[in-house]
Formats: sequence, structure tokens, C-alpha cells
Amino acid sequence: MTVSNATGTLDGIGFQDHSITSEYRIFGPPGTGKTTNLAGLVQRDAQKYGSDAVLVTSFSRTAAGELVGYHLPVGPDRVGTLHSHCYAALGSPVIAEAHVQDWNRANRALALTPIKDHRRLHGEEYAGDDDSPARGGDPLLQELNRYRGLMIEPRFWPARVGGFERKWSRYKRDAGLLDFCDLIETCLKDVSIAPGKPSVIFADEAQDLNRMQLSLLRKWGQQAEYFVSAFDDDQTIFVFIGASPEAILDPEIPENHKVILEQSHRIPRAVHRLADRLIRQVTRRQPKVYRPRPDEGRVVRFSAGGHKSPEYFILRTATEHLEQGKTIMFLASSAYMLQPLLAVLRKSGIPFHNPYRKANGFWNPLRLGNRGSAARRILSLLAAHPGWVGQERSWERGELLSWTEWLAPRGILKAGGRDRLAADLRASAPLDLLAEVFESHALESLMKAHGRGYPALLSWWRARLAAEFQQRTAFPAEVAIGRGATGLVEDPSVVVGTVHSVKGAQADVVYLFPDLSKAGDAQYQQHGPPRDSVIRVFYVGATRARETLYICSAESAMAVRI
Repeated sequence: MTVSNATGTLDGIGFQDHSITSEYRIFGPPGTGKTTNLAGLVQRDAQKYGSDAVLVTSFSRTAAGELVGYHLPVGPDRVGTLHSHCYAALGSPVIAEAHVQDWNRANRALALTPIKDHRRLHGEEYAGDDDSPARGGDPLLQELNRYRGLMIEPRFWPARVGGFERKWSRYKRDAGLLDFCDLIETCLKDVSIAPGKPSVIFADEAQDLNRMQLSLLRKWGQQAEYFVSAFDDDQTIFVFIGASPEAILDPEIPENHKVILEQSHRIPRAVHRLADRLIRQVTRRQPKVYRPRPDEGRVVRFSAGGHKSPEYFILRTATEHLEQGKTIMFLASSAYMLQPLLAVLRKSGIPFHNPYRKANGFWNPLRLGNRGSAARRILSLLAAHPGWVGQERSWERGELLSWTEWLAPRGILKAGGRDRLAADLRASAPLDLLAEVFESHALESLMKAHGRGYPALLSWWRARLAAEFQQRTAFPAEVAIGRGATGLVEDPSVVVGTVHSVKGAQADVVYLFPDLSKAGDAQYQQHGPPRDSVIRVFYVGATRARETLYICSAESAMAVRI
């Protein structure tokens, strides 16, 4: 587990002089095994101090889930986001953002989108990745949380933010609620020791924490034997919640309290050269030795084929990579830039998803987690077809309930037909039961379609859907016909999303759109931290590529020069 460099070593963590600081920092550039090494340290210290004496925290549930996947010898309550640890320390208070009905009635122009407690407690708070429209108060609450996270005094806030804060604070106080930022702020003020009084605290993806969160982490860390932050300042991209390299790199600590993981197991030489040139443009970073893996890899620049006209590279290159069994990512800086691409993928019947943003329906049209999803209903429809499942069987009543629910209301089902299915959802539905459910002419045509093959059965169903469900079923039906059961059941080989949504992930092939929104371009045209934050986003995007990186054509002058 030892990593040699100009600073400290992993084996030396916890054994240096703590008279100046008990903080240690592990710098993990892309693909260097930061989480793997952190898990090794957790296992070591759990044996030394006891499984209940180690606390592990991370920015998001995804990062925490990666650590849990290493089967750490600590209890599940000892691994979680900083918000979830604060929630436990404060006795599980009622969360304001999850209870905004009264607020919305009293403040219609400042209405807020209700957020499920578990989503934000687990770090799922990303701008631009949600498919639900923002409400009037959402941008103001986000801006307020950013100022609070940066620990900027209220007298320096814009007037609109201050006015919103006064109303919001009054609402929370009167209703006895805490918002998600209150969890951190209250613990910073009132909770001196982390939950469970840990001897050691580990924080993964610490570059994504804002100044307030890092202040709490360091406060709790001072009461432990020592604490460890694992991160890469070059991947600090969540600036909209207040994250910054300055917050994680300051104050300076002794060199033997730093460990730099040098060897990437992901990035080939060609991608590394591009990424290194890019990140060296930023004005503040920790100098690092960072080596690529020995493969050369490829960087390809398109002269045509941008986010507005993706047919060029979809048809000519992406399909070839998929036929070779490669995984693919399409990445943009803003979600709206992905809409033309999604249309082409749908038209071409190419399955895609974003497993890191499962709540986004636009990016996950084939998701099966929801029982009422179109893909789930298609699977229920085809479950009794021998050409689909390889054997003859009857539908279960629950399957029939699923795929008949979207049928047009007249001329297909008998009155009360579906009610007959609800008695025992797992029981089979033989032909005599079908005769009680379907009108005779509809059952006759259903059986004929069933006999012609599962594509014909699927066409029969789609032709009889209520109008509001026609479009929703088009893409999963196309996938089912073209790719069979695996197209709906197996994880797609194509991931689409913003760079923010896939940080920490990788793919064999990455397509990176260099374009910027107007706000992003305004930042890029400035010098210093605003421009640096844009460069880091594209550095993260580029370093998702394990083999080939495509730099797509810019659609306008509002683009990063990569």
C-alpha cells in the first residue's frame, strides 16, 4: 500500500507529528485508485481502533457506495455523506426542503420544488441535471446556500438573496424546520465531536465540499486522533455549491502529511498529454507527479459533428465502437446541449442511460426501477411470448394488469375486466380468464398477433394504447424489437450526461462537447478562479476516457479551447 513520492506515504498516515496538525491529505488524480487506497486505510484503522471508532464520510451517496462496495469492517451508520452524519447527530430533524407546501401557498412567486429527504441527505444536489422544471424560488435557495456555504457574511449578499433569506428563515423558525444547510451550520456551531466519538475520520471526494462543510470536518477532525481527506483539487467542479481549491488546499500542512498517488490505471498517454496541458492553465493547484498508463490511446478532433448535429459521429464512429463491445460516454457542460443527441440515439434505437442520475427520466428512458415505466410494461407484455423468453407460459395476472393499464379505454377491455385480475397478482391468467377480461374481437386479434412473433405482439399493443402513452413507449419498443430482451434488461453501453453527473466514472470511449452556455462563457472569458472552474470541468470530462477521447466540433465561439 506504500506510495513513494516527494511527500509522505500511505503507510505513514497517522504516525507523523501532530503538534501542528492532525490532518492528512491524499491527492488522487483520475484513475489512481484513490478510493481503493482509502478503503485500505479504513480497514487498517478499523482493526487498530475498532469498527465503531472509524467514521467515513463523502460528498455523495455514489462515493459512499463505492466505499461500501469494499466491504469495510465498519457499521453502515459509520459510512455516509456529511449531511447524513449531521442529520443523525441532530436527532433526525424535520427537513424544510421536503416540507414546502405551506411555503408555496404563501409565497407563490418564490415557490420551491419539494425534495425528498433522502436525495439531499445522500448528496444528490446537482444543478442542471434534473428533468423537472425549476420553480421561482429554487435559484434563490441555491444561491443562498452557496453564500452560506462560502461563509460570506450576510451584509455582502445581494439584496434579492437577503430578502429571500429573511422570509425563508422566518418560515423555518415558525414551522420548527431545518434546511440542509442548517444541518451543517448547526453542527459547526453546537456539535463539537462527530457522531460516535470516532478516533479516525476519513473524507472521500473532499474537493466537492464547501468551506462550511470543510470547517465542520476539520473541527470534528481535531477531536479525533487524526483525520484524512482524499481528493483531487484539479477536479473541484461543484463551484455552484461553494466548492473551491482554496477551501481544500488551505491552510497549508506539512509535506509529510500529504500523499500523492502518481500512477493512473485509466488514462492512456495521448489523453494524459491533452489533460495535462489543459489543467496547467489554472492558477491555483497542488503540483503533482501524475503518470499515464503505458497504452498510447487516441485523441480525435472532429471538424464536423457538434452537439447540434450529432448524426455524423453517431453513425460513423459510435456504432463501430459499440459493435466492438466498447463503453461510451457523451458529455456536455450543460444538460440542454444533450437534447439533439438524445433524439438521434432514440431514432437509432441505441440504448442509453445515466446510472449516476437515475432520477432523471430523460437520461434513463429504459429504467426498470419504476413499476409503471414503459420498459417495465413492455417486459410484462412480452413475458409470456416463447420467442422472447424461450418457453411457452401464460401471463401472470400482475403482468396483465401492468400492460393493459395503458390501453385505450373503449373497445378492448370488458367492463370490470381488470378488476378480475387483482385478486391474485402472481396467479397465471389462462385463456378462459383472458376471455373474461378482453372483448372477443380484441382477444382474437391479440392471439393472432401473439402467434406471429413478439414484434407483432408489441405492434398490436402499441396500436391500441391511449394517445398519451404512444410517444412514451416508442423508444423502449424500438429497443425491444431491435435488440431483444437484453436491450431492456442489461445496462446500456452508452452513458449520457453532464460532466458534473459522471465525475468518478469512466468509459472506453468519451465524446466531449467543448461548448459553453452564456454563463459558462462569461466565466471562461475572465481571469483567475472563474476561468479555472470552467477548465476543471473539461479536465474532468477528458479524463473519463480509458482508450479514446473525441473532441467534438464547437457550435460557436462560446467554447473551451481544448
